[in-house]
Amino acid sequence: MVLSNIATLLDVFPRDLTDWFWVAYQDAYDWVVEPNVLGMVTFAAGELMTTKPYISGAAYINKMSDYCGKCEFDPKKKCPITRLYWAFLDRHQDALKGSHRLSVPLGASRERAEIEKKKDNDTFTYVQATLSKGHRLKVIDR
Repeated sequence: MVLSNIATLLDVFPRDLTDWFWVAYQDAYDWVVEPNVLGMVTFAAGELMTTKPYISGAAYINKMSDYCGKCEFDPKKKCPITRLYWAFLDRHQDALKGSHRLSVPLGASRERAEIEKKKDNDTFTYVQATLSKGHRLKVIDR
């Protein structure tokens, strides 16, 4: 779910992500991968299967998992996932505005200061470009 969250926040094409799961995981069964990746986490099927994309910022990942414990990115201050979350909401507001489950975060996204939105977008651009080149992310102030 965390990998799918990050891929969705980075606008990875859902079919490409699904195909990657097929290759990356030996136990990627069709009855799991197709509905979970295409239907639920990436929201590729729209509201046919779920009411919103399965996305979150760093706080949720930190709260619901143990992935953040040894990570060099502080989930409260330096983790790019939170900025990716806000950038995603900003980029996809028109497509998501009908989802009652996203009305509060979309409202908060609209209220964010322009300087924060720029930092969100800059983070999206940096992370997408860096990972596309196969490079590691670095902790930087954003």
